[in-house]
Amino acid sequence: MAEIVRNGNSVLVKTGNRIDTINAGDFEREINPILSESGVDLELDCSELDYISSSGLRVVLKAQKMISANKGQMKLTGVKPQIKKVFDMTGFSRFLKIN
Repeated sequence: MAEIVRNGNSVLVKTGNRIDTINAGDFEREINPILSESGVDLELDCSELDYISSSGLRVVLKAQKMISANKGQMKLTGVKPQIKKVFDMTGFSRFLKIN
């Protein structure tokens, strides 16, 4: 599902168009190895993301916590207005770096 591109400690993950109840578990399994590495700069490219469910939000929250705990950074890029609105309404915008 997710396209993952590595460049040293920088990792770009393209989310695809949905992170929902059906595929959130698969998405989480795909990115888990990255989250446990030390000092990773993770960029979630959300330019194709049209829908995120509560399951998807849980995966994003876990990713942020694990990256921070391992002294890395995470940012979200290409976030569409409707997805930004979900992050705003849930309070995620307060702790996520959204470009």
